[in-house]
Amino acid sequence: MAICKLLYDYLGFPFEEKSDWTLSDYVNDATAKIRTTGDHKAASNAFKKAAEDYRLGAKKVPGLAALLGELSAYMEAWSLVEEARLRHSEEQYSLAAEDYAQAANLFQRTGAWAHLSRIYGGSSLLEKGEALSREEREEDALKMFTSAAGAFREAQTSLKTKRDQLSQVQETKELDNWFDASRSLEKYCHGRVDLEEAKVLDKKGAEEESGARYRSASIDFRELMSEAQTEQIRVELEALTLFCEARSKMKEAETRASPELYAEAADLFTRAEKVAQARTFRHVALASSSICWALESGTSFRRTRNTQLYSEIKKHLETATDYYEGARWQNAADWTRATGKLFDALVYLTDAAVEREPKKKTELYHLAEKHLQLAARLYGQASFPVKRDEALRLLERARQEKELLLTPIEALSGNPALTRVPGTPESLTKSQPSGLEGFEEANVVGNLGVVGKDFNVGSDLTIELEVANVGRTAARLIKLENIVVEGMQLDKHRIAGQVNDDFIDMKGKRLEYLGAHEVKIPMKATRAGVFQLQPKILFVDEKGNYRSNGFGPLFVTVRELGISGWLKGPK
Repeated sequence: MAICKLLYDYLGFPFEEKSDWTLSDYVNDATAKIRTTGDHKAASNAFKKAAEDYRLGAKKVPGLAALLGELSAYMEAWSLVEEARLRHSEEQYSLAAEDYAQAANLFQRTGAWAHLSRIYGGSSLLEKGEALSREEREEDALKMFTSAAGAFREAQTSLKTKRDQLSQVQETKELDNWFDASRSLEKYCHGRVDLEEAKVLDKKGAEEESGARYRSASIDFRELMSEAQTEQIRVELEALTLFCEARSKMKEAETRASPELYAEAADLFTRAEKVAQARTFRHVALASSSICWALESGTSFRRTRNTQLYSEIKKHLETATDYYEGARWQNAADWTRATGKLFDALVYLTDAAVEREPKKKTELYHLAEKHLQLAARLYGQASFPVKRDEALRLLERARQEKELLLTPIEALSGNPALTRVPGTPESLTKSQPSGLEGFEEANVVGNLGVVGKDFNVGSDLTIELEVANVGRTAARLIKLENIVVEGMQLDKHRIAGQVNDDFIDMKGKRLEYLGAHEVKIPMKATRAGVFQLQPKILFVDEKGNYRSNGFGPLFVTVRELGISGWLKGPK
C-alpha cells in the first residue's frame, strides 16, 4: 500500500485505498490517469521520475529489489510510450518507432505486464510504416503495415490466453480493453495496407483497381470511427476516411473523364483538410483539392480545346505544387509539375492546329515538344510510367507534325552529304476555317519537294509529297491527280502500284488523326523549261464525303544538255 501511495504522489494524484485492489490495479489506475491528460511531455517526465525513484528504492530495500526493479522498468516503458506519442504528433515517425521498440523490450522484462510487449512491438512497426509512406515508398510501407497487422493479431492471441488464466474482474476488464485496442489497431493497419496498395496501383495506371482499394480503405476507417474511444482519434479517422473517399472519387473521375466527379473529389479533399490536425496531412489534402480542380478544368479542355480554361488549370496546378513541396512529397510535386507541362503542350498543339502561318505553326510544335520532353522526365522521376508513356506518345505526334512543316533543307540540315531542294511551300491550312470546326473531320495536308538539283533534259528526278491527316477522324486516300505536265513525264517503271496516265491510285490508304504518309513520284524531264507542279489528292472521310486538297506550286527548272553534256549523257 505504501508503494502504491508513493506512486500516486509521484504522479500528482490523490490516493484512495481500495479494499479489493492489487498492486497492478493501483498501477494501471495511476498510469491511465496520467496518460489521459493529453500532455505527453509531462506524462513522460512523471513516469521517468517514478522509474528513477523505484531504481533507488530497489538499492535501499534489497528485500523489495525484484518488485521495485520491475516497477522501474514498467515506468520507464511508459515514459518511452509517451515520448513516442509526442514524436508521432510531431510527425517524427522513425523516432517514434524507436521509442516504441525500446518500450516493448522493457515491458517484456516485467512479469505482470509482459503482454504489452507485443502491442507496442506492433506500434513500432506501424510507425515505421508511417515513415515509409511519408517517404513515398508505398510498396515498403505496404509490407510494414502488413507486418504490424500480424503483430497486433498475435497480441490478441496472447491477451486471450492470459485472460483465460485470470479470475478477478478488474484484471480481466483491463485485458479486454487491451484486446479491443489491439483489434482496432489491426483493423487500422488493414486500412493502411489498402491505402498503400491503392497508391501503387495508381502509379501503374490501374485507375479502377486503385479506386476500389481506396474505397475499401475508407470503409475500414469509417468503421473504426464508430469505435473511437476519444474525440481526437475520431477526428483523425474522419480525416483519413474523407481522404480515401476523395481519392476513390478522383480515380472514378479519371476512368470516366468526368469534370463533375473531379469537382466532387475536390470538395471531399477540402472537407478532409478542415478536420485534419497534422500539418502535412492538411497540405496534402489542399494540394489534392487543387489538383482535382485543375483536372476538372483540364478534362473540359481536352474535350473542347477551349484555351480560355488554360489559366485556371495552371493556377490550380501551381497551388498544388506549392502544397506538395510544403509537405515534402517530392514525387507528388514532380507529378503535378509534369501534369502542368502536359497541359502546356496540349495548348501549344491546339494553337498549332489552327495556326495558318507555317513558320509560327512549326514554332508551336517545337514548344510542345520541349514541354512534353520535360513532362515525360518528371513523370518518370515520380514513378508514374503510364503517364510518362502518354507524354512520350504526344511527343512523337508533335515531332511528326513539325517534320511535315519543315522544308526538306531544314529537315536534313544536319547531314551535309545530302542535297535536297524544296519547292515553295504553301500554307497547309489554306482555305480552312480559322476555328477548330475545320479540323473535326478528315483533313489531309502536305508538303511538296524535289530531290536533287541541276536537272537537264533526259534527267530522272523524284518528287516527294509528305501528307498528314490533321482532322479528328480518319481519312482514306483515293488518288493523286494533276501530277503530269507537258515536258515532265511520269516514270511508270519506277513506281509500284497502279499508275494511269494522269494519276496515281492510292488504294484507300487509311490515315488516322495525325497519321502521316510519304509518296515518291518518279519523273523524267523530256524538254527544257521551268515547270510548275501542283498535284491534288482526293480522299474520303468516315462519313463517305469526298474531299480534296492541292499542294504546291513546286517549280522545277530543266536545262539543255549542251555539247559537253550531250557527249556525257544526262545525269
